[in-house]
Amino acid sequence: MKLNLLFIFTILSGLFFSCKSNSGDEANADEKKIDKYAYEDTSLPFDERLKDFIVRKIGTAPNEEYTLKIYEEHLNDDDKKDIIITVNRLQYAIQNAKENNRLNRAEEVGFFGNYNYIIYYSSITNQFIDPIIMGSSPLQELDIAFDNISSTKHKDLIADYAIRNSQFRKYFLFIDDRPVYAFHWKKYDGWGTDNLEAYCFELDKGTYNATKDIVIRKATMKNIGPDEDYTKIKPEITCTGELIKRFFYNDKDGKYYTPN
Repeated sequence: MKLNLLFIFTILSGLFFSCKSNSGDEANADEKKIDKYAYEDTSLPFDERLKDFIVRKIGTAPNEEYTLKIYEEHLNDDDKKDIIITVNRLQYAIQNAKENNRLNRAEEVGFFGNYNYIIYYSSITNQFIDPIIMGSSPLQELDIAFDNISSTKHKDLIADYAIRNSQFRKYFLFIDDRPVYAFHWKKYDGWGTDNLEAYCFELDKGTYNATKDIVIRKATMKNIGPDEDYTKIKPEITCTGELIKRFFYNDKDGKYYTPN
């Protein structure tokens, strides 16, 4: 699975809006102006549109610091590359916990909440799709990959996200030029404890249709001490041949099922 990472940067978004009351033709003119927001206006620079989209759809505050990662890949059936953007609001998560006097509890659960997002920008429509909220720990940013799962003509999206000392994987298939959730499973859990478990993922020929099966195998993983910071250590996972589950895709309801 090869991904093309265009750039990573931390951005300060400051967007201020003013409005005034008018009457008659001036009021009608103002109403027409807001029929199209900046993020919808393809004549504007991409970064300006993206900033406006994040403010309006995710609700970032003026001067909020957040981190973006932008990836480019073929995600629909045209010959142009599309864009996936991830947004991480760690600083907001920390500030929110402080303001609500729950910093200690938030630290215990890795600031778990709705602070990681995925945004899709289509090359067909030249528009953004509403953000996908990835409930997870913002201490670790989303890990994005792509592979041919539902089609040989375009890639689909794979997103790994962390919850404390565990990590999970979600699969999104691109259907009608939109990422549609299809499946998830844990990559590992109990890191730093005696109950550590880990898994590997394979894609195999579809059992009942062209969409590939997802095969889960048992894995081994190098453990860490209970006092080590799992957010700063790269997991070392080794796959085994032991089959755990095979999941096949049912195109009637868009879900994965397992026969065993």
